[in-house]
Amino acid sequence: MPYAALEDTNVTSSNAVREILSDLLKRGIVNHELSSTPRHRDDHLYDDIIEEVADIFAAAGDDKIFVERFSRTGCDLAQITYGHTSTEHQHYIALYTVCLLYADDLGIRHLDALTQFARRFSTGEKQLNPVLDKLTELMRQAYDLWPQVGADAIVSGTLEAVSAMYIECTSGDMKITPQATLWPNYFRNRSGICPPYAHFNFMKNWRSAPDSYLQLLPYLEFYIVAANDVLSFYKEQLAGETKNYIHIRATTDQMTPVDMLRRVADEVLACGERVELLIGDDAQLMGIWRSFEHGVLEFHVKTQRYQLAGLTFGS
Repeated sequence: MPYAALEDTNVTSSNAVREILSDLLKRGIVNHELSSTPRHRDDHLYDDIIEEVADIFAAAGDDKIFVERFSRTGCDLAQITYGHTSTEHQHYIALYTVCLLYADDLGIRHLDALTQFARRFSTGEKQLNPVLDKLTELMRQAYDLWPQVGADAIVSGTLEAVSAMYIECTSGDMKITPQATLWPNYFRNRSGICPPYAHFNFMKNWRSAPDSYLQLLPYLEFYIVAANDVLSFYKEQLAGETKNYIHIRATTDQMTPVDMLRRVADEVLACGERVELLIGDDAQLMGIWRSFEHGVLEFHVKTQRYQLAGLTFGS
């Protein structure tokens, strides 16, 4: 039995997990000053996204319930985490997220489409799934909304993510080897769609050059994916899922899942502190960061996907 599997299987009800999640949320949300950056909201975003993707999902042969579920999560992410961007950008982010949730959650049903996605994108061929055709369209539209460096990262990061999702769907029987300590981060950095969601913060023409935020990008990428790994741990444990970052890294580092959860939560908080140190007295950049930081955590609490409403957090 792998070392990580020695942990009590009922970790979701343990006080340790509750304390770890509560501590991350309190220190990340309550103890930091709120951003003064203006926030934008389109009250019709959810209805617009539903209308746009319903026929696409139907053409792909997938149930309407996924249209509603993915659209709600996509809109929550766009409006809560990226409320400092324009409503046009939020529409893009919501629609993009719907497509990536589809590939991540339903990719196992459409393996041929996943495996051929990058090649067909490169050759300009039609994709094997209409949702992936929409994703291809969005990737090409990225240059209208983000600067060259951001749009390039959105395109390349999406290609890597979909390829990683295919690997994830087809490598379920792969045994995780202890001491392969670089593997969890190597794979998660690709499957986590990190570059696009970091660059979404910085709209086209926000500044004339990206120099002021380029060195922040590794930290923003880590923050959003690691916070997600911690805050999605509860729902994944409820579903009996162990092929996730926390369990895999616990195996390679020969720790229990709960101890690894605590370590990654501490890394998330340390990452946030480092970002503020790097930003210094750049008030505009600090406003974007704090809006993003609060948004990442608030999104996971408020959206139904992560089931955190079932946990009672301390004050």
